[in-house]
Amino acid sequence: MPIYQHKIINKNVKLGIWFINEPIQQLTKLAEEKKVNLTNLPQVKNESRVKQWLATRLLLNYFFADVTIVYDEKGKPYLNNGWNISISHSGDYVAIILNKNGHCGIDIEKISSKVERIKHKFLNTTDLNNIKTEQDITIFWGAKEALYKYYGKKEVLFIENLFIENFSPSKNSFIGIINMPNLNIKLNIEWEKVEDYILVYTL
Repeated sequence: MPIYQHKIINKNVKLGIWFINEPIQQLTKLAEEKKVNLTNLPQVKNESRVKQWLATRLLLNYFFADVTIVYDEKGKPYLNNGWNISISHSGDYVAIILNKNGHCGIDIEKISSKVERIKHKFLNTTDLNNIKTEQDITIFWGAKEALYKYYGKKEVLFIENLFIENFSPSKNSFIGIINMPNLNIKLNIEWEKVEDYILVYTL
């Protein structure tokens, strides 16, 4: 079972990463052995999507043996045991964060020029003054994705509503801000490098 990383951040927050290197048949067998509910397994030809779906449930099963991911009317996931969950996948990695007492957000993204090509869509002038490298851009993208997932509603503009403060590439924590008409909040954000990916999550 290739759980790349798992940790209990504190009694209310858990985090896990799965590296997918198994074929669908093996993931399905593992899920059946763990008694994962496969009722909503995607019936699509996209093999990567099916693997990500299975790996997410297997990773969740490491922390909770019998829970189901459900979605609200905005598509925000949560667990039927009362815990909050945020999910991200990129390439062969799946990451989840679980929070017992509040909302949460997570993102994993490969460091590449792809994110730099769309930086004008999510970075404001202040952001642009604080980044120097592709890794910095990827951290900002991941942070804003994590904030977006934390908020959980669709009407967010990354440039106008999501902000980063106290960022330094030499530190693994900074502040994220959500500024919406119904919510103005500052959150602690942590990041770490996972091979050639960046993992970012709210605390």
